[in-house]
Amino acid sequence: MEKITEKIRETAKRALANKEVDVILGWEKGEFWYDAYPVFITGEQEAEALVWNTFCVHNLSKYLITELKKPQKIGVFLKGCDALAFNQLIKDNRIEADRVVVYGVPCAGMIDPEKVKKAGLYKGLLEIKRSGDEITFVTKNGEQKVTGRQFDYDKCLQCNYPTPVVYQELMGEAVARAVNAADRFKEVAEMEAMSPDERYDYWADQFSKCLRCNACRNICPACSCEKCVFDNQALGVAGKAKVDSEDQFFHIVRAYHVAGRCVDCGECSRVCPAGIPIHKINRKIIKDINELYGDYDAGADNSQATPLISYKLEDVDPFETSKKGGK
Repeated sequence: MEKITEKIRETAKRALANKEVDVILGWEKGEFWYDAYPVFITGEQEAEALVWNTFCVHNLSKYLITELKKPQKIGVFLKGCDALAFNQLIKDNRIEADRVVVYGVPCAGMIDPEKVKKAGLYKGLLEIKRSGDEITFVTKNGEQKVTGRQFDYDKCLQCNYPTPVVYQELMGEAVARAVNAADRFKEVAEMEAMSPDERYDYWADQFSKCLRCNACRNICPACSCEKCVFDNQALGVAGKAKVDSEDQFFHIVRAYHVAGRCVDCGECSRVCPAGIPIHKINRKIIKDINELYGDYDAGADNSQATPLISYKLEDVDPFETSKKGGK
């Protein structure tokens, strides 16, 4: 990762010095061992702050929606899931591709700080280094090496696109991994095995935790409307009361709104302060779309028609194939 960090800094300095872009969007190291956050830089010297480490988890594509409203050209470092979101935003006509230079960053997976804490490896921890599947915990008392992916975010374990699908320059060697459908949709299969009452009780319990903070909506690259329906007071669809029906309505409407456009980046679940596994709903819809319309990953191929948005006469009619709602 140190080599990629050096490459990122060199690339940013060159791009700014040669006026290839006006601003660079990447990641900067935070105060704590688990900290890395998005940063915008406009000067060559500022490029020294850019990093690539095991905590560069934020999906940077979302920031392009707002930043491209300004008259500027942006250089952005994108990992696999970010690049899927970037492609989907282009497909949704939310950003202009010719005003962005994409620097692809191959990603071996991001580390979940909560898993590190649960393993008791956070005491005296200064930083975590990664080379492929080898992880080095650097502490005040020395280093400890671990091999495996047991500390990766669950979403990273299900990632089929560790190397960005779109870029002008690649910052390192491509990472190749594939996840079979059974593993990817294991949680969905477990939900489908529940009875209707069990599923209702499960999600009613999950949604009851919702704080209505909108973190899931704000982080989601597929939630890109100029004005969210839930912020449109004239429609009267969003009440202020903290009641189960309101919380359920919000999450179900949002899930169907991003259907066919969700890139399965898992950011919604990661940022949820209540720990609601929102990604499970999105992944269930992804599974259903694949079964009805064929394999489709949002953002993977801009030439492929988007299910639920495009229409052909020969498309499968779910109502007919399910025998009018029956099984």
